[in-house]
This record gives sequence, structure tokens and C-alpha cells, in this order.
Amino acid sequence: MVIERVELPIVPGKETDFEAAMVRGQALLAGADGCHSVSLARGVESPSTYLLLLQWDSVDAHVAFTKTPAFAEFGQLAGPFFAGKPAMAHFAPVR
Repeated sequence: MVIERVELPIVPGKETDFEAAMVRGQALLAGADGCHSVSLARGVESPSTYLLLLQWDSVDAHVAFTKTPAFAEFGQLAGPFFAGKPAMAHFAPVR
């Protein structure tokens, strides 16, 4: 199991529209093979910054998803709201 952490900088003033688009976006992510959970949080100190957390079977499962039509649709939904490049990293739980 791996945790994907993505920090999403959103165009100021577009937060409400982004959150509305992410209803469908989160459904696309949650439906991906190997994805176990998806959560989205908004920054308290920086309300135009969002944190997307996903749990995957593996990094390979995440990479495989990036080659699907669902990922392309996710990019079309969320991409127009990005104020910059999202910062993404994978983490392994400590047992």
C-alpha cells in the first residue's frame, strides 16, 4: 500500500468551481483499479491550496491509472483550475 500526496495550487477565486468539479474528479479517482481511498482538503492558512490524498495498492497501480481515459478526464476537469504544477509524492506507511 502507498499513499499519494498531491498539493494542488488553485487559481484564487476559482475554489468553489474547483470543488464542484472535484465531485466528479474524486469519483474518477476512486473508481481506478488499485485505488482504495481518496480525500480532498482545503488549506486553512492558504485557502487556494488543496491537499489530495489517495491510497493505492502500489506506485505501479497509480502509474497504470495515468494511462487511462479516466485520468485524461480527470485532467480535463481539474487542470483548468491549477495555478501552477501540482506537487506529488508517494509514501509508504511505517509499520
